Amino acid sequence: MTSAEREVVKKRRKKQLEKFRDRVSLQSDPLLLVSGSCPLSYPSMGLQVVPGEAIGIPGISVDDNVGRQHYKVEFSAEFGMLDIAAEVPEVEIGGRRTHSLAMESSSLVHLNRQLDFLIYINIEPELGRLDLDDSIDRKVTVVTKTFLRYESVRNLIRSVRKCYPTIRIVVADDSRPVEDLQGDNVDHYVMPFGAGWFAGRNLAVSQVKTPYLLWVDDDFFFTPKTKLEKLADVLDNADIDIVSGLVGDVVVSTFKLNILEGDEEGDCLVQTYGTYGTLKDFPECHRVDRVTNFFLGRTDKVREVGFDPAFSRFAHTEFFFEGLGKLRSAACTFAQIGHDQTTNDKYIKFREPGGEYLKFMVNYQYFKYNVKCWNKEDAP
Repeated sequence: MTSAEREVVKKRRKKQLEKFRDRVSLQSDPLLLVSGSCPLSYPSMGLQVVPGEAIGIPGISVDDNVGRQHYKVEFSAEFGMLDIAAEVPEVEIGGRRTHSLAMESSSLVHLNRQLDFLIYINIEPELGRLDLDDSIDRKVTVVTKTFLRYESVRNLIRSVRKCYPTIRIVVADDSRPVEDLQGDNVDHYVMPFGAGWFAGRNLAVSQVKTPYLLWVDDDFFFTPKTKLEKLADVLDNADIDIVSGLVGDVVVSTFKLNILEGDEEGDCLVQTYGTYGTLKDFPECHRVDRVTNFFLGRTDKVREVGFDPAFSRFAHTEFFFEGLGKLRSAACTFAQIGHDQTTNDKYIKFREPGGEYLKFMVNYQYFKYNVKCWNKEDAP
């Protein structure tokens, strides 16, 4: 790259960085209304309610291009009650101040006016409470991404079933030819061939319906020491978003991450070995910034950070750099998973693509993270 070309790249990166910073803010999520003809319009985000208080629900309306003679709308709430602030003529209301409320009318105009007075009453004060069932099957989904290692992923599934017979497993798969993995409580999502590592992680995570997800590699296997209840106990009772265990015979992985502010040439990403101390009430857990690929995480927090699909062949620390300031992580020693490292020539060809992919990653990170260097300290 010539000096002139380098200056062009630097200016382009600076302009992109300025635009990015203009888009990013720390304010609360704005109120977002979905206006559709499905036929319901509704708010999709941005509402907050104080525990024990009530809030009006804006933006709910029914759109009808057919001209029906009668309309009925039903609502349900799991952790709160529904009510109306005022009554509108020609609208029948059922289920006031209960978990289920219904409205009926022969007038669409009157029905939509009644919807303006719909309110939600918060009677469940625990923030982030997603499920009243405390069983591990209702709290955790096992997720993995597989590529050209069907023997390994089948071994993983069998081992999960021995320890947790009914827990749901989600597998994202971009292999060819495809071998069917679908089964009882096993959902197999097939992607285009070689769609990529982080793209597959996004797909798998997007299909989770439980408050927690357990990420595992496809060549891991459960053992009697794979105690998900212990990991879940940390998330239930500590201010932690991700908690990891031990992989194979490797000692606990504890890394700190930092971004050292630089000059106009860019910043430096720094990875050092160490911890921020033990977790209160959990002396076997250490506060860290980066953990292994065997971790239990809060589903909403993992989705918030996400996995950049540009990292198609290999990546790990990139997710945790994205999570700096968003994720609180801990590495613990009381849960362990087995690791049966298996490879084949075709797998290695894609897993270790060589110089072109490395060149792409360096250039991509240069822009994405605004960095000029990345210093990594491995475990001792």
